Amino acid sequence: MTKIELIEKLSTLPDEIYLAEIAIFETQNKVTVAREQLGIKEANLYDQGLIDGKNAEIRNAQLKQMTTPERNDIAIAENQVNLARINFNQLQNTLLACRAIAGMLKGAE
Repeated sequence: MTKIELIEKLSTLPDEIYLAEIAIFETQNKVTVAREQLGIKEANLYDQGLIDGKNAEIRNAQLKQMTTPERNDIAIAENQVNLARINFNQLQNTLLACRAIAGMLKGAE
């Protein structure tokens, strides 16, 4: 990496990190919405009398069986949050590395 490339990278990283933080926020909102939708679906299933197990284990099994798509939506959204965090962490690590290199180059001049 040349000095010019390093300078360009250092100047763009703050914006990239900002966008990565926004991505984390947005994907966390998706998780919240997916969990709310699951709660609504579960409440509706109870209201409709579709959850009628004799004990908690049976009722939980019925809920899981009837809310598979909603649970999958939560898992997908949580995975998106994890990927967004990985991207954010990588950008932060790149910033630290570029700063260290810039410091070394400054001392070498």
